Formats: sequence, structure tokens, C-alpha cells
Amino acid sequence: MSRPNATPQFTLIQGLYWMSYCILVSFSSVYLLERGFLNAQIGILISLSSVLSALLQPVAAARADRMVKFSLRQVCAGMAAAMALCALGLLTLPGKVLQAGLYMVLMVLLQLLTPFLYSLAMDCHNNHIPLNYGLARGAGAATYGIASSACGVLTAALGVKVLPLILAGLTAVLVPTLLTFRYSGPVKKELPREEALDLPRDTAPFLKRYPQVPLLLVAISLLFTSHNILISFPYQIVQGVGGDTQQMGTLLTIMSIADIPAMVLFSLLLKWAGSRFWVKVSSLSFFFHALLTWVAPGMPFLFGIQFLEGTGYALYTVAVVYFVNEIIDLPDRVQGQAYFSMTNTIGIVLGSSAGGFLLDWWGSGALLAFATVTGGAGMLLLLWCLRTKKNDVP
Repeated sequence: MSRPNATPQFTLIQGLYWMSYCILVSFSSVYLLERGFLNAQIGILISLSSVLSALLQPVAAARADRMVKFSLRQVCAGMAAAMALCALGLLTLPGKVLQAGLYMVLMVLLQLLTPFLYSLAMDCHNNHIPLNYGLARGAGAATYGIASSACGVLTAALGVKVLPLILAGLTAVLVPTLLTFRYSGPVKKELPREEALDLPRDTAPFLKRYPQVPLLLVAISLLFTSHNILISFPYQIVQGVGGDTQQMGTLLTIMSIADIPAMVLFSLLLKWAGSRFWVKVSSLSFFFHALLTWVAPGMPFLFGIQFLEGTGYALYTVAVVYFVNEIIDLPDRVQGQAYFSMTNTIGIVLGSSAGGFLLDWWGSGALLAFATVTGGAGMLLLLWCLRTKKNDVP
């Protein structure tokens, strides 16, 4: 008997998640400035949230890997419910301290949820349930763009309080959507309960059980440092080649469109080569995107090289989910997804902090030189880590 296709419902999950992500991340300054926060305070709040989520991701994932009382979808639904409550709190609870605390909790929960959703998709994959993850992720990227435009219009018309209201609605709908996602089997269904809780390898820390993973994490963190510099300071980059805000908007639109094809078509790419190969390809694109941005003579050139966003970030985002699923043992896969997801958070912190310093002291040239160096170092280290045959990688 053929199994039901999980793609439609998981696409809805991705759409709801990435629209929520758009509101919390892209409109953070819009909301917090209106609530009386200074730019410096907003930067500190977001950085602290990122650091906290980076510390909590592997811990929470390790608990999820060993959990037998609740299923993965129930854990995800619980986090979505907590986000809905915090969003309502932003609407009803006064005071900057409470607002800051709730916003931090929301940011942490949002980033914690990312690897759990990756694992939910791979749970289907491992149980041979039809699910086109790339298509669902591409739809998520598209809804992110739709949410950006819609929230911009609604905020201008109704004020910033509409943002937590929309967020509460999205995450509230996400809860039953996750709870009814019953396509996948238990993550540890192959293991008896006592084995899942008492495997001998669990006595060693995760990174010691997979000795090549730490270097991979360093490599990918460097790649994401390079990438986040490019997406965090687009105005300064555009200004450096004589562009203006309108051209910056066009650049960001091209970048978002470039993300979609690689995500949607990734199931076809997997038929040509394995996820390991596409992770390597993405590392090359990360580096060349930074290098060519550094030497760009003008806006037409910058517009033209944005296809590297699709073969870099977009390709990596989908390929790494499958890659982690292949190199990490079944009882540790939520934790594995969390560690690799954490690299983006590290890249945000390093790219934002170092980038701001370099801009203030030496300008956009130094900023892009740093992006190129970190991208190149990350690429070389990743290719070195993956130089061995597949079976030799932990």
C-alpha cells in the first residue's frame, strides 16, 4: 500500500514557520524602536538571544534525542504554543524589561525550533514517507518574501502592535498543524526504550563520538560569518559601488528569488549526486560570492553575481539537512541537526560584531576583505574535512 505524501502538510509547516521568522527577525528593529529601545539595545538583545540559543540548541536536542514520553512533533508543537503565548504577552504586558525578556524568549524558541523541524522532515525520509523537503523549504522562502511585503503594508497602516498579533496567530495555527503531522514514525522506533535511554556511546559527549564534526562546525561557522556579513550590511556594500537604497532593495529581491530554484529542485539534484557533493559545491559558492562582491566594479555586476546566493546559502540549507541525517547515528540526529543549525547563529554573532567594527574603522573594503577571508578559510577547511570517502566520515 502506498504511503501518503507528507509534502503538503510539511509545506504548510514551513510556510508558517518562515513567516514567523520574518516577523521576529526582519521586523525586530521596526517593532523594538517603536517600543522605545535604542539601536544599541536592540543589537545587544539580538546578540544575547543568538548566543543563548547557540548554547541551548545542543542541550535541548540532546534531551529530545533521549525523550520517549513525547514525540518530536509534540515537542515542536509545545515550542510553537510557547511562542504564541509570548507574542500575546508582547501585546498585553507593559514595560521595556518585560518586552525585552519576552522578545528574547521568542528569538530563542524560534532558533531552537529550526533543527527540530529539520529532524521532523528527516524522520519522514528515514521511514520512507514521501516528502519533498526542498520544495517545502522553497515554499518557506517564498512565504518569507510575502510576509515581508504584507507586514510592511500592515505596519504602516495599523502600527507595530499588529506584528505580535500576526505572530501569535501564525504560531497558534502552527500548533495543531504540527500535532496532526502523523506521517512520520517515532525517531527511535528501531530501538527498544531501554536501549534508547542507555546506549554505551551516550556516556561520551556528542562531539567526542563524532570527532570530525567539530572541524566541520568551525568550517561552516566561517562560511556563515562570510554570508551574514553580505546580508547584514547590504546598504554599506551597495554604497561602496555607488548604489542607493532603491538598488539595495532590488539586490535583496534578487537574492531572495535566487534562493528558490535550488531549494525546490533539490530532489532532482540528489538524483545526480549525494548531499555531500552539494555541500562542497555550496562552500565554493559562499567563497566566490564574497570574493566577487569585494571586487565588484558596480551595481550591474553585483546584480549579476547573486545567482551564487542560490548555489551557496540556498543549496547548503537543504543539502546539509540530508548530510547530517547520513553522517549522524539515529539516536543522535536531533542533536546533530542542532549543532549544524547552531553554525548560522555563530555566523550571525561573529559577522555582525566584526562587521560593525570593520565598517566603523576601515570601511566597506575591509568588511568585504574579511568576508572573503572567512569564506575562503571555511571553504578550504570544509573541503579538507570531506576529502575522505563517505564511509570514513563519522
